[in-house]
Amino acid sequence: WLLRTPMALDCSIVIPNYNGEYLLQKYLPSVLEESLRYKAECEVIVVDDASSDASTAILEEKFPTVRIVRHEVNQGFAEAIYSGVSAARHELVFLLNSDVELHPGCLNLLESRFERDNTFAVNPLILNQDGVVNQSSWTRSTLVRGHLKLLPWDIRQLPAMKQSGDDFPTLYCSGGSVMMRKSMFETLGGFSPLYKPFYYEDFDLGLRAWYRGWYSYFEPAAEVSHADKGTIEDNFKSELIKSTQRRNRYKLEWTHFSPGTLCFKTLPFSLLQLLGEIILFDRKNVRAFFAALADLKAIRAQRKSLKQAEMTLAEVLQLNTQEPQNTRK
Repeated sequence: WLLRTPMALDCSIVIPNYNGEYLLQKYLPSVLEESLRYKAECEVIVVDDASSDASTAILEEKFPTVRIVRHEVNQGFAEAIYSGVSAARHELVFLLNSDVELHPGCLNLLESRFERDNTFAVNPLILNQDGVVNQSSWTRSTLVRGHLKLLPWDIRQLPAMKQSGDDFPTLYCSGGSVMMRKSMFETLGGFSPLYKPFYYEDFDLGLRAWYRGWYSYFEPAAEVSHADKGTIEDNFKSELIKSTQRRNRYKLEWTHFSPGTLCFKTLPFSLLQLLGEIILFDRKNVRAFFAALADLKAIRAQRKSLKQAEMTLAEVLQLNTQEPQNTRK
């Protein structure tokens, strides 16, 4: 009998863009080079979210092989991603921010993790601009005082992790560089509009996938480099960014935590923190709390939609904190 190697899945790379002409010129060449190394068909799609700069002209002139999806009106990150995924021709989609550089072999390594039908998404190792490993490459969390706390991992173990072939389950994959199944993404409804315009939408998506029994993994051998400053920092004021981040953390907690955790741990600690911020006249964080409160009806609707889940958050957290295993041997 001849051993048959499973055929690689075709892939569509989806890049949202808003006024990113400089970023496209700097980082898109690495994406196109990597797409040519891919072991199956690979297309590159840029979704231009109504840019006012020369982004589309540059794409047409310098990168003619790239497919362009145009928004006539700016719609935001989630809608740009959904437009790109809808236009994608292939089952695997690689969502990529315009300020990310791909290292050689990245796409093939990520694709190799989709051997199992219940794999939803795979995240690469994310390097900061200075080459330092970003801890958020591998997200495992535990509940501490009613909040999810990211568990640190020992970066010194990276060489051994890359060689091990182990599975490294991750709570969620960063929306800025993640390979996932198009069919599952669309079944989940994409990123929730609850988190517009940015932050925590990828966290929420990852949790909703886990609840259905769809796993996400970290692949340490696949590498990307992320710019220290990107589209969000270029187009939004720092106070709005910080306020939105806090607001969406509240929304995530209020959507996914059990009633007991919310009532007896999360909300008491949050209210105590809020009282201190009121005393200190910390307007951005106080504003964030009441902005989240204003969306309570939508949060309740999302909580209701999760009641038929196959897994609870507690079970997902337990799976993500287990010792890595090699299931490929």
